[in-house]
Amino acid sequence: MKKLIILFVLVLLAFVGESCETECETVTTRNITVLVDATDSLLITKAQNELRQENFEQLINQQLGLKDGPKCFTVNYDFGIISTHSFYNPVSTALSHTNWGEARNKLILRWRDFYKVHEDNLQRLDSVGVMDKTSLFPTLMKAINKTDGTVIVVSDLIENNPVVNFYKSPPTTVEEMDKAYRDMVGYYLPDQIGPGAEREVIFIVMSEPKDSGVVHKARAFWKYALEQNLGLNVSFSDGLSTL
Repeated sequence: MKKLIILFVLVLLAFVGESCETECETVTTRNITVLVDATDSLLITKAQNELRQENFEQLINQQLGLKDGPKCFTVNYDFGIISTHSFYNPVSTALSHTNWGEARNKLILRWRDFYKVHEDNLQRLDSVGVMDKTSLFPTLMKAINKTDGTVIVVSDLIENNPVVNFYKSPPTTVEEMDKAYRDMVGYYLPDQIGPGAEREVIFIVMSEPKDSGVVHKARAFWKYALEQNLGLNVSFSDGLSTL
């Protein structure tokens, strides 16, 4: 009986000591940007549907490094709309959890808060006017420059701007892709963006069967342009179901 009492006291002391540990030893910071192509209502509807799926949550968990268990971290979350303008004006939210006493019992940091913000941003798309033309390039470049982390792009990837028109003449050779990239940099950006080894771009591809050939060529352009010129890691998914 005496041994049981001693054991109980030791367990109680260990529990009290653990509960007093409320501050994180290290805090991991992750930067995530989501860009949504608002070219037409169909793309908007597809994007809203895709970004509400369970696979999106799994993708974010993976980017935050939460697969191995709860951690203390801060998320800098930007949500932007791909538009005809060259400026980038995202909705920015910082979500932090640096109290280990709370975080150790949760698999995901304030996930309800993250998804409330995410859902609010998706609902904003309902009020976006349909655009005659779109240019992914300037918005993506400025998002990459601002985000030292992961940029998730929901788009059909097809450029149609004053410099290039993938519908009419998509670049297919290395020379054509280099020229298209240089022309868009010269038209939209005062300064080129430097390489960023910590940055990653994930394209979630929304496309119609009638545009599948153009989209295939557009994928090749974005992979080549971003990897060769900026040294980024680039990956693609035909919808979140294939991630």
